Amino acid sequence: MTMPTEALAPAAIHDLGYRRYEGPRGGARMARRALFAQGLRALFGIGRPARAKAIPVLVLAVTLLPALGMLAAGSASRGQIPIRYADFISGQLILFALFGAAQAPELLCGDRQHRLLPLLLTRAMSQADYALVRWLAIWTALVLVALAPLLLLYVGEIGIARDPAATFRSMGTRIGPVLAHATLAAWVLAGLATLAATLTARRAYATALTIGTLLVLAAVAAGLEDLSGIPAALPELLDPIRALRTLAALLFDEPTRGMEVAPPPPIPVFVASLVAGGAAALGLAWTQLRRVVP
Repeated sequence: MTMPTEALAPAAIHDLGYRRYEGPRGGARMARRALFAQGLRALFGIGRPARAKAIPVLVLAVTLLPALGMLAAGSASRGQIPIRYADFISGQLILFALFGAAQAPELLCGDRQHRLLPLLLTRAMSQADYALVRWLAIWTALVLVALAPLLLLYVGEIGIARDPAATFRSMGTRIGPVLAHATLAAWVLAGLATLAATLTARRAYATALTIGTLLVLAAVAAGLEDLSGIPAALPELLDPIRALRTLAALLFDEPTRGMEVAPPPPIPVFVASLVAGGAAALGLAWTQLRRVVP
């Protein structure tokens, strides 16, 4: 059977008029920077539909409004109502975890669902670069979310004081705990959220997995308290939310009655535990990403 004459005709290349890119090529460094900026914008819903902005706007509003309320109460009472950072942080940690659990899958699961990984890795970017840049964007976003209300409290407390200059001098050492706690909270929560988002390509599943992991850790820590022979510090360190709450009380020197009865471990123990937990989650996430990234 002979082929039709038309099928044997030579193929033709048509110039459709697309303009070639003739600008500078930044290489791997520019690719990493562009991916980080795009990820950070996506986490806050910038340049995306209104639905993508719901969680960031909700978390920022619910964390900043109580801070404004505390400052208003302190100003109205002329300093009689103290501003307690540890109490404020205790009520906000769940919101920070919600932000990470909801937004981290927007990057990692979204890239897999939309089949963007082969496109991203055809450029000057390795698997390790992709994993690190995506995690760095999630960590940076969580640092900003956790730091915003604390900085508002810090600056506002100085602004409502009768003598702002003297208050600023007396609060000079408080900026360290503010930065340290926001950084550690973001480190742990970003690690858990990133790990959950690498285990599944479904965003809802990744969000539920992050929240579920925190709930399981809290339940296990509460159960260990009832067992004899368990070191008293272990339940305190196993639950990251509980550890961050206790660390806030220690950093800002605002101990609770329970801490006075049963003193918790020192600050370096909490810092080492949180750093190790975040590093372990990040290591597992990087290992998982190497499996799913082509």
